Amino acid sequence: MKISVIGASGRIGSTVSFLLARDPIIKHIVLISREKSLKKLEGIRMDMYDALAAESRDAEIEIYSDKEIPDAVDGSEITVISAGVPRKDGMSRLDLAKINAKIIKNYVKDISKTCDTKLFIVTNPVDIMTQKALFESGYDRSQVFGLGTHLDSMRFKVSIAKYFGVHIGEVRTRIIGEHGDTMVPLLSATAIGGIPISRMPGFENLPYKEIVELVKNRGEEIIKLKGGSEYGPASAVVNVIRTIINDDKRVLTLSTYLDGEIDGISGICIGVPVKLGKKGIEEIVPIKISPEELETFRHSVQVLKACWEEVKDI
Repeated sequence: MKISVIGASGRIGSTVSFLLARDPIIKHIVLISREKSLKKLEGIRMDMYDALAAESRDAEIEIYSDKEIPDAVDGSEITVISAGVPRKDGMSRLDLAKINAKIIKNYVKDISKTCDTKLFIVTNPVDIMTQKALFESGYDRSQVFGLGTHLDSMRFKVSIAKYFGVHIGEVRTRIIGEHGDTMVPLLSATAIGGIPISRMPGFENLPYKEIVELVKNRGEEIIKLKGGSEYGPASAVVNVIRTIINDDKRVLTLSTYLDGEIDGISGICIGVPVKLGKKGIEEIVPIKISPEELETFRHSVQVLKACWEEVKDI
C-alpha cells in the first residue's frame, strides 16, 4: 500500500506521514515538498525511522521534490495534499483561496498527467481547494474529496460529551457545510447512546451558541496559542485514510461535489455525509435535516459558490 503526502515538511503533512508510517498496512510512504525543504524532509524521515525502530516496525519512506510529482505519486492509492500557504492569525480560510488555488492547480495537473489516484485535499479553504482539484484533475468525483467538516464534527462531539458528562464514544453527531464560519451543526442528527439529544436531561440548558462558536474558533485559537494545529487535523486525515484502506463503509462528513443529492443542491464541493470505502466516496448520503438547518446550509453553499467564482479560472 503506497500513500503520497504533498506538503510533508509542514505541520500537518509531517504528522500525517508519521501516523501513516505506524500503520502496519501502509508499507510505502512518499514525502514530497518544495526543493528548499528537502533537507528538512530528510530529517523527518530519519526521525520517523528511529520512532518505527522503537516499535519494531519498518516502512519504505521515500523523499521527492515537488518538481518530480508525476514519478513520485505514480502507483499511490491515495495522495494527500496539505501544501499551501497556512492560515495566519486574523485570516479566514477563504482569505487563502486565491493564493492556494494556484498551488493546488499546479500539483493536480502534474499528478493527473500520469497517475490515477485518489486526491485527499487538506489545504485550506478545503472546500474550494477540493473543487479546484476536481476541476483541474478531470478525475471522477468519487476520487477527489477534502477533509471538510470531519474535524469540526469531532470537535463538536467532544463539546457535547463534556457537557453531558458521557463517554465520547456514546455521542453521534456531525457538522455539515463549509469548513469555516458558515458550518452547520446538526442537532437534529445528534444522539447520545442512541437517545436523541433533545430528550436528554439538561438539554434545555445546553449552551448551543457558545459551543458552536467554540468549534468555529478552535483552529484560530490554536494558531494564537501554538502557531498552528497538527495533531487534530492529522489524526482526522489518517482516520479517513484507514477507513478507505480497510473498506469500512463508514459514514464521515467530508467535502465532496454535490449534484442534487441533498435538497437538489448542486455545483459545489461542501461538507456532507458520505459513505467511504476502497473506491473512495461510494455514496453521498441524502440526509433530511430540519428547515432551520437547511436554510443555514443553503447560506453556506452560497458563500462557497461566491468564492468559487473568484478562483475557478485561476
